This record gives sequence, structure tokens and C-alpha cells, in this order.
Amino acid sequence: MSNNGACVYNKGSSDDTEDLLLFGFANGLLLALFAAAAVDFVLAWRRCAGPANGLRTLWRQEHLLFGGWGQAWRLRAGQGAFCLGLMLYEFTVVFCNSMAREQWPWLQERLSPVLDTLMYLAFFAKILLGTRYTWRNLGVAGALYFIARWVYFNGQNIWFLGLAVVLLAAKDVPLRRAMKAFLACGLPVLALVEVLHFAGILAPGATSERDGSFRLMFGYGHPNTFGGIVFGLLLAWVLLRRVRLCWLEIAGVAGVGVFLLLGPASRSAALCALLLALLLAGAKLLGPRPAGKPAASLTAALVPLVLAVSLILPLFVVKVGPWASDVGPAWLKRLDDLLTCRISLSWAAYRVFDIKIAGQMLTEWPVLDNIFVYLLYQFGPVLLGLAVILLAAALYGHARLGRWQEVACLVTVLFYGYMETQVLHITSNPAALLLCGAIFALPPSRWDPS
Repeated sequence: MSNNGACVYNKGSSDDTEDLLLFGFANGLLLALFAAAAVDFVLAWRRCAGPANGLRTLWRQEHLLFGGWGQAWRLRAGQGAFCLGLMLYEFTVVFCNSMAREQWPWLQERLSPVLDTLMYLAFFAKILLGTRYTWRNLGVAGALYFIARWVYFNGQNIWFLGLAVVLLAAKDVPLRRAMKAFLACGLPVLALVEVLHFAGILAPGATSERDGSFRLMFGYGHPNTFGGIVFGLLLAWVLLRRVRLCWLEIAGVAGVGVFLLLGPASRSAALCALLLALLLAGAKLLGPRPAGKPAASLTAALVPLVLAVSLILPLFVVKVGPWASDVGPAWLKRLDDLLTCRISLSWAAYRVFDIKIAGQMLTEWPVLDNIFVYLLYQFGPVLLGLAVILLAAALYGHARLGRWQEVACLVTVLFYGYMETQVLHITSNPAALLLCGAIFALPPSRWDPS
């Protein structure tokens, strides 16, 4: 897998194979969902003695696709299939996309395509055979998936379609169980990469020089890749513990932020880890107190606010030199330097790219690490608008329920997205699973089946 940003995961010679695999999977899943709906309708018609009664039943009652046979074991197996797919996803990123791919090319050429196939099949099985839906759930989520597939065929970012499939498969999987699987794979595999790296087996050069300063790589191709993986594991731990987080653990979250700042100098992940610790401290002081509608609305309003800043701030850029970072006025230059040219590169994108309704393939320059600007150009304004609505709905719902640790994670990810497109990767953003309830139009009380 590869991403058009500062943090690159490279699949090497397996790119074409994986693209073809995901194209086939995307089409196959869409066709299978249409087939499931047709079978649903026929079965409901027969069972309810008429199409009108059948449609009412399908719209209101949750049911398995392709008939209700083996319901108990299918639901159990479905959760297991989701966790297996999530662990395979984590392994292919954390290990196969580390510098181990340079040491052992067969990881990319032979092993990764096999693991990707198993991952897709696991999610495929969960979506089609191990999940209960009403037609309301299926209609809303299916329409969103159709749009995701539509823009993917133009932008061709496999991380985005992979995220869409994971969110489709996540319905009715307890968040705690998913985070256990995520950490059970991610932590030991990251530890293995670090052991191999510091033993000198991976990446003979341990540092890279950028702008006169050295940044530790920690076994990956870019410091922000390592920072994103650590940040994802940190989020998973917070989502596993949630209201059980103690003050020592919150201090540990801040400690990880300091480490990311001083070690790999992954500024985006470091700043967001420190922000997460601050928000978690506020959540602990607040307690599980549900927010009223005005307070929840203000929380949700952070999403369009960050969107507006992302799109409007580059309009104030004034070029004062030939390089991308040669901008003014002075206050904007200081902010652009803090964000490692995120603002000036967005300004450059305004002059290089046209906005297309269904997205487009982006060139190598300018690199867009702001997720809002990136979504606007690579996937188009329709997808950007839907992403903003879903994230705002998730923030509103969790605030109304008093789930402030979840709100803290979503707000942190929102600001992480201002600096990194790695929010499209489950490995860096397991908090994306908090959007699942909104994607299926479930009432907030059912957003976590645990």
C-alpha cells in the first residue's frame, strides 16, 4: 500500500497485484450486497405473504443476509472474522511495510498479497454472512459504500477504500474486543521491528537528515510513519480502557507524546498525543456526564470549523521566494513552519489542481498532508462533505452519551488530520471505528454493542 503524503508505505512490486485485487474486491462486494438485497426481498415476500408486508419487515427488523440459518454461530464467527481481518491489516502495515521490506523483498512480493487476500475475505465474510441489518441500515451504509467505491476508482487510494470496508465490517463488533485484537497484534509486531532495527538487521542507516537535523527512523521509511503507528496504538489503548483510565495512564499518554517529539521528531503525532492527554484529563474531571444539545452541538461544530480553517487559511499566503516554504505574512510563516509547510503546500494545490466531483489521481507535488484539502482534491467535494457530516454526527452522539474519552479521541484525530492523511489508515486511526454507528444510521445508544 502506498499513500500520496509525507508518510509513505510502499508495497513495491506488488502494487499492481494489490490494485487489481482491491478493484475486484470492491466490485464483488457491491454486487454481493445487491444480490443479498434481492434474496432478502424474495425470502421476506414468501414469509410475510406479500411484498408490502415483506418490505415493512425488512425495513424494521434486523436480520442476517441470505437467510437466518445458523444465526448464533454466524454472529460469533462474524466477530472473529472481523478481528482476524483487523489483525492481518495491522501486521501488513506494521511489519511488512517497515524497512523489513528492504531486507526481505519476498515480504512485499509474496507474503503481503496472500495476507491481503485473507484480510479481504475475512471482511467480506463478516459483511455478508456475519452481520444483522435492517434495510434502513443497509441502505444508508450501502449508499455510502457505493460513493466510496465511485470516488476510489478515480482517486485510487487503496487506504481509503480499505477504511470504508473496515467500517462496513465493524457493525455489531464490541469496540473493546476490536481494540484487544488491534493491540494483541500491533504491540508485539512493533516490538519485533524495533528489536530487528536496533540489532542492525533492518535499515543500516538509522537516521535521515532533513533541514540540518537528524530524525531517528525506528525501522521505518519515514519518522512520521513510526509516529503514526505509535499514535494508533496509543489511541487503541485509550479506547480499550476508556472510563477506566487512571491518572498514571494519562501521564503515560503525555509521556509518549514527549518521546515522539524528542525521538523521531514526529511533530504531528507528538502534538496530538499531548493534546489527547490534555483532553483525557478534562474527560476524567468531567466524568460520564451526558452533554446537553447545545454543548454537544458545539463539540460537533469543531469539524466544520477545522474544515473552514483548512480551506481558508491558505488563501492568506503571500509568496516571497521561490521555495514552497517562502511565504508571508510573518505570522503565517511561523505557523506554516510549525506545521511543516502544510499551509503553503495547500496554497500550491489551489494553483495546481482542479476540483473534480469524483476525485482524481494526484501528482507527487504538492504533497497534501491536510486531510481536508486532500479529500477535496483526491476524492472530490461530495466525499469531503460526507466525511465532515459523519465525523460531526459521531462527535455529537458520543457527547450526548457522556462518552468523553471517545470524544477526546475523535477531537484529537480531527487535529491529527489537519497535519496527516494517515487518518485514512486504521493502524494510525482506530478511532475511526467510532463512526460505525453513524454510518449505519443507528441510534447512539446502540453505537457500541458491548
